[in-house]
Amino acid sequence: MDSNRTIYQSAAKFFSGTLISRITGYLRDLALAFCFGTSAPLAAFFTAFRLSHVPRRLLGEGGMQTAFIPHYEELKKENPVKAKQFFVDLSGWLAVILCSIVFLTMGGFYVANYWIQSEILSLTILMMPGLFFICLYGLNTGLMECEKSFFTPSVAPVAFNLVWIAASFAFASWPINEAMVGMSIAITIACLGQWAVTLPKIWKMLGSHPIKINWRSSDVKRLWKPLFLTNLGIIATQVNSALDPLFARFAHPEGPAWLWYAIRIEQVPLALFGIALSGALLPPLTRAAKDRDYNRFHSFLSTALKRSAYLMIPITIAIFVLGGWGVALAFGYGDFGKESIAGTTACLWGYSIGLLFQTWVLILAPAYFAQGDYKTPARGAVLAVIANTLFNSIAIFFFKMGPESVAYATSLASVVNVYYLWSQANKLKIQLA
Repeated sequence: MDSNRTIYQSAAKFFSGTLISRITGYLRDLALAFCFGTSAPLAAFFTAFRLSHVPRRLLGEGGMQTAFIPHYEELKKENPVKAKQFFVDLSGWLAVILCSIVFLTMGGFYVANYWIQSEILSLTILMMPGLFFICLYGLNTGLMECEKSFFTPSVAPVAFNLVWIAASFAFASWPINEAMVGMSIAITIACLGQWAVTLPKIWKMLGSHPIKINWRSSDVKRLWKPLFLTNLGIIATQVNSALDPLFARFAHPEGPAWLWYAIRIEQVPLALFGIALSGALLPPLTRAAKDRDYNRFHSFLSTALKRSAYLMIPITIAIFVLGGWGVALAFGYGDFGKESIAGTTACLWGYSIGLLFQTWVLILAPAYFAQGDYKTPARGAVLAVIANTLFNSIAIFFFKMGPESVAYATSLASVVNVYYLWSQANKLKIQLA
């Protein structure tokens, strides 16, 4: 039986795996900062990384997981074997779709790069194959969360980080432009490693179930509508995520790199608490909604909102007080000089004011998904993207502000998103107070 206690036990497992991943993630970013600083070619590398992974949130850890988990839980309640067959069928379809996206994108970018000779496009082409593995990892994560396995998917990024660290030192002595080419190729190997870590657990969960794909699965067909609705908001968010470093680069050549390092710090509490809690919350919320047990549903949701506030408010204050010292301690080595520390700190402060609101979005959105409402979170995400783009445009082009304004715009947009989700709470059949 699900309870607040079991949810936090699951979140604790997610937390422990994510903590290990974040430690190696910090070492990854430290290696990158030490070897390459915040140079303009590195900023191009970061921009290409974001562009190549735009579909990741649609077909991997974002939209696909969100659509998959409620559907899988419904099938599992009827027949566990049928639910596992649904996962196998969906994996086959996803692999085909990803191969098509990767090859078409690489081909289109190659043609475009022939005419405009863009460093960002060249690096994006090299990173695109990694999308195949990282999205399959996302689907595997969805299955493991439904089966109450949270440690393995949360610790799998360690493999990604170790490859990144090794590549950073391997290419450190190369000319910077050539080093970024090597790093881009290493991204695909890193994604492969992250996906491979989940495979033993997946095979164990499938057990004796025959691995035979039914290409005409009616259950997979039923998934496309919720997946489409979920991805409406995510598409807008991912496009916005790709535009952010472009806004920052317009403000300053090293702006995307400052944003990157600031996000790495800001995402530590967000991943350890917000994402962990969100990941542990969706399956129990779904089961409570399917059972029409709205008292339990309300208890899960309200407790998560309150406890996240108790955690995130003190963390936000700490970031403002200790942010500059923390950035210097974390990255202030090698080519990461005083200007890089100051720029990254300013961006970190901008992101930190939205930390609580970003966490609440991660908690409120699953509450709608659990009840089969994919439209409301999508509308909230679109509103947030419009607000973010508007704030960025005004700050960068009208007031001529620096890259830190991109971070502040992101935080303000998360406030818009929370306000909309909160205003639609009557759709949850509960009252948020």
